[in-house]
Amino acid sequence: MWLHEIPVGGLLISPMVLFVLLAMGLTLLTFLLLRKLGWHQQLWKSAWVYLSLFICFVALSLRILS
Repeated sequence: MWLHEIPVGGLLISPMVLFVLLAMGLTLLTFLLLRKLGWHQQLWKSAWVYLSLFICFVALSLRILS
């Protein structure tokens, strides 16, 4: 259902653009939540954690919405 191109002004947009934007938003919300709770300082390699969360959110959005 969600894996078809989306026509926008005569251009066909890949559905992955929507999944990536959704995952970026969820990753940003997770980042802000961890900073607010003070758990951000407990992460050893925070960039790797956020990259892993982003990949998991992309996979989860693909699984749920397709």
